Amino acid sequence: MKVRYGQILYYVPNLLDRIDGRTSISVGDAVKVIKVAGCPAANVMGHCYVGDVNTGHFLGMVHTNSLHTKAEYAEWLRSEIAKREAL
Repeated sequence: MKVRYGQILYYVPNLLDRIDGRTSISVGDAVKVIKVAGCPAANVMGHCYVGDVNTGHFLGMVHTNSLHTKAEYAEWLRSEIAKREAL
């Protein structure tokens, strides 16, 4: 997924972020794509920097495939509910 600065997205970690997650972000947290001075731009090597939605305070670097729009996140939640109900 291509992301843009200032975009608000929802975090659902992919395998890379699950194995090497160095952030305090939890599944479903809303984050804002931010620009960090002196660091590579968003989408370089499939990563971007994210910050707090309200303050923009730096939270960490995540894989862009771990970030989803509100509609994509809602669909993911529906599929997770369906999986759990099937058990």
